[in-house]
Amino acid sequence: MSYQSALDTLYQLQRFGIKLGLETTTALLTSLDDPHQHFKSVQIAGTNGKGSTAAILASILTATGHRTGLYTSPHLIDFSERIQVNGHPIPHERLEELIDQINTSCPDSVTPTFFEFATAIAFRYFADVKTEIGIVEVGMGGRFDSTNVIQPLVTIITNVELDHQKYLGDTIESIAAEKCGIIRTDVPTVVGNVSPQALPVIQNACSEQRSPLVRLGVDFEAPESSPSRFDFHGPRSSYSDLQCSLMGHHQVENAACALAAVEWLRDTGMTISEDGLRTGLMSVQWPGRLECIAKHPTVFLDGAHNPAAAASLADFLIEHQSVHSGKVILVIGMQKDKDMASFFTPLVPLAHAVILARSAHTQSASAEELAEQLPGRPMQLAYAASAEEAMMKAHSAATREDTICVTGSLLLVGEVKAHVEGASFSPLRG
Repeated sequence: MSYQSALDTLYQLQRFGIKLGLETTTALLTSLDDPHQHFKSVQIAGTNGKGSTAAILASILTATGHRTGLYTSPHLIDFSERIQVNGHPIPHERLEELIDQINTSCPDSVTPTFFEFATAIAFRYFADVKTEIGIVEVGMGGRFDSTNVIQPLVTIITNVELDHQKYLGDTIESIAAEKCGIIRTDVPTVVGNVSPQALPVIQNACSEQRSPLVRLGVDFEAPESSPSRFDFHGPRSSYSDLQCSLMGHHQVENAACALAAVEWLRDTGMTISEDGLRTGLMSVQWPGRLECIAKHPTVFLDGAHNPAAAASLADFLIEHQSVHSGKVILVIGMQKDKDMASFFTPLVPLAHAVILARSAHTQSASAEELAEQLPGRPMQLAYAASAEEAMMKAHSAATREDTICVTGSLLLVGEVKAHVEGASFSPLRG
């Protein structure tokens, strides 16, 4: 089986959609000798920032000498990005073998979804290469997410905002309840900057599970001294003048959550040196999240796709423009099920020009559908039928001093990144 045919087999499972529940994942993992029981883990949920927090924590643990797995979703360009050990994606050859192995071992009575199958690949791979600890990002929600079969040493909930309402509920409280499904008895829960509506739900869940609750702004804090530089003060440790390679105030909050988790991991016997911790923070890479890929004009890629993430991106762009001359040009593409109008509200007023683009994914909104949700007309508005066309139009509208920001969807961000890097890109993803 070639790599592409193996991926085609995997992507065909997307026809089964999203299925909430743990029965299929449990049966699939049982047929693989329960690989998730052979490595330690940290589980991370949240509307925004869970992937960044996972990447930061994995980078710290790798830099301190621990063989560390990282399971995230979605990928930007290649599926193998989702499953990494010590910063290296799973080799294509090994991925082919695992897809074949899982297809062979899967009971006839079990019909996994794309994400359930991908989770089984990740956990089997982590066990096979003797991963010490896996940093596992929840795919969606928490309670019924297929990753929720693990028994983590620490859980993290970065924040709770409106997103995926079709599956998780249409209130902050109901979404918070789903994310609280990862909270375990006597296992500490690190909580980031959550809203007043979500906090009581999380507090009650922690109380019921006897889970120690560790809150940003209460039990630990990370005051910033300058962009991406901050101090950390936690219950057991403090550090001054830390530097995170990821840009944006929200990434400092994510880093703080990772550092709070580090304190608890040390309690389990893991050795995590300060030098390694600093190295991990400075070297973390998380593509497509306020990633600068070019200068003159500056080009940022950011996968923000809901109103809360749009607000964080707007704050960054305002701060960025306060010290840089030139105009902001937005390239935006979104999925049809997203709250487009609320996403546009903080961002469009900042832009001199907006290019509305349709990504290759079948559920992407057309440029015309996006335009219907604009809160007002920017000075320049253009439509594009593809990521490549959108970037051509953005560069045509930009001077060397301007800033182009591609956002609204990790799908569009992945297409643009692949186009810029000349990489092979598949629009099929889960």
